[in-house]
Amino acid sequence: MKTFKFLKTLGILAILPFALLSCDPDEEPIVEETSPTIDLAVETISFSVVKTSDFVGVATITGSIKNIADNFVSGTGQQKVYLYERSLGTPTDQPGNLVAERSFTNLAAGETLEVSFSRAWNASSPAEGEFPPEYILYIGYDPDIYIDGNEHNDDTNTSNDELLESGMAINDLFR
Repeated sequence: MKTFKFLKTLGILAILPFALLSCDPDEEPIVEETSPTIDLAVETISFSVVKTSDFVGVATITGSIKNIADNFVSGTGQQKVYLYERSLGTPTDQPGNLVAERSFTNLAAGETLEVSFSRAWNASSPAEGEFPPEYILYIGYDPDIYIDGNEHNDDTNTSNDELLESGMAINDLFR
């Protein structure tokens, strides 16, 4: 029994110097890095009008996206912001006509990006006044962006990547 206690004590004494060496108070603690939270969000579609008469003018449609999380860092051609105009009668499973797009690579936390399109508008015509088009703003990503090995461009919340607004609000600007 004394031999066992002696060996146990000897084992502890043998380990003690290594334990003391690994507990350097000046050594920086090991901190595990966490994955970034990446979330680009469609923020708004806004309208403005420059009137040329009571019911006619030039309407500008502006879409805005915002980075609401950590810095987005990506490669060229991997993402774009698209603005579509969908006229009455276009099936809802189709986006309509692409009227503006903008490529980007990086978007810092809190930074916004805009895309806009201007067109003639007649609030008294059936095509714009009575049945105005809808506008769709969409953030599109390259299909293999999630497997490119870059976690700084993997959007964690795609439910806020699209917004639809009726052009009826443009007609309200003529009132």
